[in-house]
Amino acid sequence: MKEDFDDIFHDEEYSELVNRYEEMLKNNTRYFFDVFEFESIIDYYIDSNKANNALNAVKYAAQQHPYSLNIQLKEAQVLVDKGNAIQALQVIERIERIESSNCDVYLLKGSTLNVMGRYSEAERAFDTAVIYSYDDKVEVIHSIAQSFEQIGRYKTALKYLHEAYKMDSKNIMLLYDIGYCYEKLGQINKSIEYYKQYLDKEPFSENAWYNLGILYNKSDRFPEAIDAYEFALAINPEFSVGYFNLANAFSNNEDFHKAILNYKEYLKFDGRSVEILTYIGDCYESLKEFDLAIKYYDEALQEDDYFADAFFGKANVMFRLEKFEMALTLIEKAVIIDDINAEYYFLLGNVFNELNKDKEALEAFKKANDLDPEELDFIFSLSEAYTKVNQVDAAIELLTEALKDNPSNALVYYRLSGCFFLIKNDKKAIEAFKNGLNINPKAYLEIIIFYPEAIENSSINKLLNKYHFD
Repeated sequence: MKEDFDDIFHDEEYSELVNRYEEMLKNNTRYFFDVFEFESIIDYYIDSNKANNALNAVKYAAQQHPYSLNIQLKEAQVLVDKGNAIQALQVIERIERIESSNCDVYLLKGSTLNVMGRYSEAERAFDTAVIYSYDDKVEVIHSIAQSFEQIGRYKTALKYLHEAYKMDSKNIMLLYDIGYCYEKLGQINKSIEYYKQYLDKEPFSENAWYNLGILYNKSDRFPEAIDAYEFALAINPEFSVGYFNLANAFSNNEDFHKAILNYKEYLKFDGRSVEILTYIGDCYESLKEFDLAIKYYDEALQEDDYFADAFFGKANVMFRLEKFEMALTLIEKAVIIDDINAEYYFLLGNVFNELNKDKEALEAFKKANDLDPEELDFIFSLSEAYTKVNQVDAAIELLTEALKDNPSNALVYYRLSGCFFLIKNDKKAIEAFKNGLNINPKAYLEIIIFYPEAIENSSINKLLNKYHFD
């Protein structure tokens, strides 16, 4: 309670001070403010993102206190905020020549050099700041780390954070920041480790539980993600985004009923969100409750009749119900709205396949592959489409290229083998089939997608007897 009272008192005093300063400007009079008061006024404008007001306050302060190094430091800080880093550095270096053992000077110098992209020099300035910090050394090092965090230099930030944590292992905010930096660097396991250490000491932080849930989700550890999000919501039931992420985790874990419940809970906070209505439709589709899926896709489209994912979802349902003409109408609407979504073109190609429109299917699969050339489903469907229009060489070229990124994928070899048989190149067909067997003999039937006659081929049967039936 005491801290809250002190904050309120300070805010009221702050406000009164700024009001008195602004009254002076309005009445074009002169009031005296001591250095500390001017610093508070300038800080108020900095915190309020009013850099021009802050610079004017600096000018008034400099008139009353022309020799104050603190006011000059504030001037440099404001210049940095206004994007005048070079001018700010000139001010800082002038102060540095006068007061060469002031920690604050080197902290500001380091921040300014960071803004200028002179990172090595910034580190040297910050290291000097640490030398001249005394009682607040850990706090200073932590602020340096945060300066590097703000510009995305997380490795450097970690160096300082670990240094600070060695000095003060009870400072849990250091653990939080360490976890955050490892997350940004993509070192998910290390990030989880430090967030868990933080939560051991501060178990009622919904933000830390939420971040931990995100990390588990990224690692496909969905049950643990669910637990983390549920802890966050137990601490704060009004933590709305927690319901959204919890629903996603349940969906990823294929627990669609619970996903739906949490998406609906999120809707209580977010209102009629087209995205959430579509996600609910997706869940019902996964449960094969197609009527309910269509209901939610339609509700989404009532909110926004230009929402491509809802058209796509509804088209998927119609495809699964074998209502191909309706599916075509819907997926074509989705493609018109969003013509750079590979999944849309993939579904469009499959619909054309069912309607026996081979050339149209080929073009749709080409588009899907162009947009996402690494997706094997797209590669396989496009290769099949090529063979249907007698472009087997194109299919071979596509599958051969796919092997560069998937050298251990037996399915690519089996399909390639089928294509070689189609062009009567038995030698290469047998070689590709043998490669497939060496990787995964149980998947050999993939060859019949392109070449059903393979089952009666004596060379194939000889290989099957050797590799598959041992």
